[in-house]
Amino acid sequence: MAPSLPSNLSALVFGASGITGWAVVRTALEYPTPTTFSRVIGLTNRPLSLKDSFLPPDPRLSLKSGVDLSGDVESIVKALKEIENVENTTHVYFTAWGQDGSTEQIRANVELLMNSLKAVEQLCPDLLFVTWPSGGKWYGFEHAQLLHPKAPFKEIDDRIPEPYAKHVFYYNQHDALAEFAKGKRWSFADIRPDAIVGFVPNNNPMNIAQPLAIYLSLWHSLNPKKPAPFPGTSTSYRFLQTNCFQDQVAKMHIHVSLHPGMTAGGSYNIADEDFGQSWEMIWSKLGEYFDVETRGPAEDGSLSGEAWVMSQQGGWKSWEKEKGLKSGIVSETAWVFMTTVTGDYSEFDRSLDISAAREIGFKDSIDHVESYRRAFDRMREAKMIPGL
Repeated sequence: MAPSLPSNLSALVFGASGITGWAVVRTALEYPTPTTFSRVIGLTNRPLSLKDSFLPPDPRLSLKSGVDLSGDVESIVKALKEIENVENTTHVYFTAWGQDGSTEQIRANVELLMNSLKAVEQLCPDLLFVTWPSGGKWYGFEHAQLLHPKAPFKEIDDRIPEPYAKHVFYYNQHDALAEFAKGKRWSFADIRPDAIVGFVPNNNPMNIAQPLAIYLSLWHSLNPKKPAPFPGTSTSYRFLQTNCFQDQVAKMHIHVSLHPGMTAGGSYNIADEDFGQSWEMIWSKLGEYFDVETRGPAEDGSLSGEAWVMSQQGGWKSWEKEKGLKSGIVSETAWVFMTTVTGDYSEFDRSLDISAAREIGFKDSIDHVESYRRAFDRMREAKMIPGL
């Protein structure tokens, strides 16, 4: 039998303004019970007040902004020391990241993770567990046209070969963390979602829900009598994928961290449900939320998705003002990410196998369309999209 966890658990979340980190902070206040964590601390680089965070009021919650993880270990230690009782941290959820692609950027992402954990280790003697996120890049999704990866994807699958592997910073992070954790009292695991469906109070470049929501909202306002075309390709429309709600991802981080006897050193895929769904299966249901009739990809040469939104650029500001929305929300949204995820990134079966998550007792699931609806509800509350 695994040893029981101490009663006073304290969560420290790096990257709390991001799509995963924000959800981990929010979820840790209530999951698996409202009393599991006695303290939840969110760290951000960009300014984020509790008032503007859209996080629930809770005396256990505190946010610390201005924590620059690109510095050395001592600068991170200095920033963490400013947080009252940070030394009581038992669980670290590291969800911060820099840009990826080049050798220099890969090195920077490894240093972000390792310098942060070295700082935590100096200050937090009660540390028990660390989670960090990897994702579809691990399985070669970005190079699918060349590698032809085969679903369902499992954690035990081999890493992709060179020269493609050198672009996957997750491999470098994992290897550095595994080496650093040897012989330590604490352990770690990585959580692997595919594209994440969610909300953040500030913009996030890796959020598929936000551009879809604004596209359909803008379409409802400007083309209410016409069906909205799917913004991607006819090929991507048909293939299965397992995009995942941010709360489901957060629950997985927490569940894994609370069961170290089963999960130490492991890797775990996560998805909303145990099966994939295609864009064709959900597109009309997403349109229903916005009272928009939908159709498949625009194969007749008409504009859709990013191209259509760009064609309306002259009216963005007036639309935002008319609807009482956050100023600049259209221009600041990651339209390229929507085009990618509904385009060539989805032109193959991307289904993740989540049986390993089930084997460690993770039972949570959510209807995939409902995950979008909840993300849209949060955006509506934050004045990112209008009410009907």
